[in-house]
Amino acid sequence: MQLEPQTNFEFDCFKKCQKGNKYYKGLFNGIKLELYKENSQVPKYVIPIKLQTHIKWEVQEEILNGKKHYKIVSFKFQQVKQIIDQQIAKITCLFGEDNILTKLKEHMRNKIIFQRIQDFYTPLQTLGKGASSKVLLVRHKNSELYYAAKCVDKSYVNETENGIESMFQEISINNDLDHPSFIKLHAVYEGDNTFYMVMDLLEGKSLHEELSNHKNGFPEDIVRNVMLQILTGIEYMHQKNIMHRDLKPENIMLQKKQDLNSLKIVDFGLATYCNVDKQQLYFIYLIFISKMWNSWLSNLIDKSEKYDKVCDVFSAGVIFFKLLTGKDLFPGVGFNLVLKLNKQCKIDLTPLQMKKNDPNLIQLIQKMLEKDPKKRISASSCLKDQFFDKVYNKKEIEPKIQQTSSQKKQFFSSAGKNFQTTEFKSDSPSQQNNQQIEKGSFVTQDCAFKGFKGQQNAKVMQKFNTTEFDHIDLTGSPIEKKQSKFAKADQIEEEEDK
Repeated sequence: MQLEPQTNFEFDCFKKCQKGNKYYKGLFNGIKLELYKENSQVPKYVIPIKLQTHIKWEVQEEILNGKKHYKIVSFKFQQVKQIIDQQIAKITCLFGEDNILTKLKEHMRNKIIFQRIQDFYTPLQTLGKGASSKVLLVRHKNSELYYAAKCVDKSYVNETENGIESMFQEISINNDLDHPSFIKLHAVYEGDNTFYMVMDLLEGKSLHEELSNHKNGFPEDIVRNVMLQILTGIEYMHQKNIMHRDLKPENIMLQKKQDLNSLKIVDFGLATYCNVDKQQLYFIYLIFISKMWNSWLSNLIDKSEKYDKVCDVFSAGVIFFKLLTGKDLFPGVGFNLVLKLNKQCKIDLTPLQMKKNDPNLIQLIQKMLEKDPKKRISASSCLKDQFFDKVYNKKEIEPKIQQTSSQKKQFFSSAGKNFQTTEFKSDSPSQQNNQQIEKGSFVTQDCAFKGFKGQQNAKVMQKFNTTEFDHIDLTGSPIEKKQSKFAKADQIEEEEDK
């Protein structure tokens, strides 16, 4: 469920006390959550709505229409109060109806960080992995819809300079991008060892993989449609004062299998706002781990001068060239050679001429690959070029319709029987020996985007260390874990109304 943006959301809730329930009126306005006692004009609690804020939702399992349903019964938050000369952490727990708290959770999504992802999602399969993160296929427990969860190791975030600030910025940027060229971020959770960013599931391959099957490039009509989607996404992004800084075919995904009309620009880990005073240029070295598709060095002729969002246009020009020719703009074997070519930015468009492409098209690509960023064409100007006259301004790119749960099930049903699974493991030795533990499964076969193969070709991967997903409760219901961070805080003191 996704709600339309709303200025205010009012709701009723109550607090269980020794002398009976105390009733509150809640008011959420996107900036803060205020909780008022009955007949009071002054809020008893004020919770700032920011990513540093944590809220824990208490969930109970029930049987609804013959199926398991996980309902939200309460939410907890922690506030620090000054008592004499000491700061004491106070935990407050408020109860409410499931449908009301579910709406409140939806209003808060991406604005604060939730806890206990395992209460809402089931992990199924590893879709991909990188140096500091993995992407898991997860299924929402109630809706049974499938999503992708980007799992970022907290140790990497904490050990990286400005790591937590960069992650918060990535979340903020994803929230700002509401356009068909980008996937939606649905929620952010924090576990003991991992941050989880739950996003739309993309079933297709990357543009990089599609290009590997077209060694001589694509026909112009296909290239026109692909570049239209990329450039309209860049144009929208730049209107929001955001630059991606890592555009490459690996970061352009197909939402649907083999459907080049469903492109999505992904991975905003290196993106930033254009008005940031200090550009984190040390990240430049991270980019070149992959193939040199980026335009950073081309924008750093004078390294004392701050580069601009037109760096994304250069990257798009490199992709444009590859789509038409099937060749790399900076060909070379080995990191050092490709780095040298990128620094020199010596561009040879001969392959385009050999394919007898329209001279006007070649001129457009030349403008996109202009070495001087001050002279480089903008994304909006690219879209006004006659190359896009056949499609641009005649039809809008329609957002993809969300697939239903039954359609998602059909997509995965053929692969499900081939999944190689392991049982969930509990952190508690006593739980490991209890025979009444409800069993779940975690797919460890890394076969995403490569076609699902039979057991004989299965490659078993090391299980990703996510203690949140490993936990299984004795009762089979989602209850809080004794070792969790929030549970420890609960033992400090539960605040009582006076």
